[in-house]
Amino acid sequence: MSHFYFVGQLIILAIFYFLLVKDVLKKKIILAGTSAGLVVLAVQYLFDPSMFFKFNLLEITITSLLVVFFALLHLYDMLTDKKVYYYITIGIIIYLLASTILFLVGNLTIGLSENLKFLSWTLNAVLVLVNQLFVLYEWKKSFYKKTIS
Repeated sequence: MSHFYFVGQLIILAIFYFLLVKDVLKKKIILAGTSAGLVVLAVQYLFDPSMFFKFNLLEITITSLLVVFFALLHLYDMLTDKKVYYYITIGIIIYLLASTILFLVGNLTIGLSENLKFLSWTLNAVLVLVNQLFVLYEWKKSFYKKTIS
C-alpha cells in the first residue's frame, strides 16, 4: 500500500507545484521530472514485479526528492514574488528530506534493538506533526481571517 501513497503524493504535489509556478520552463521541468520518475518506477516494476510486494527504497527516494525539488523551485520563485503557500512549502521540504533519510536508514536498523527502531518511527511521527503545524499555520495566516469576515 505504501506504493500508492508515495506515487500519489508525487502526483498530487507535482500538480500543486505545477499550478503554483508561473515560469513555463519550471512547469516543463515539473512535468518532465514527474514523468521520468514514474517511468523509472514503472520500468522497475515491469522488470521485477516482486518489488511491488516489498518496501521499495528507490520509489521512496525518487518520489520524495522530486517533490522536494519542486518545492525548492517554488521557494526560489518566492524570493522575488509574493509568498504563496510559503509555510506549506517549508514544511514539505523539512518533512520529506528528513523522512526520506529515516526510510533509507530504516533498513539499517533491522539488526538494532527495538528501542532504536521505535525511536526512528517516533521521530518520523514528530516530523509529520511538524509538517501539519506548518500547514495549520499557513491556513491560519492565509485563510482564517478571510473565512471569518
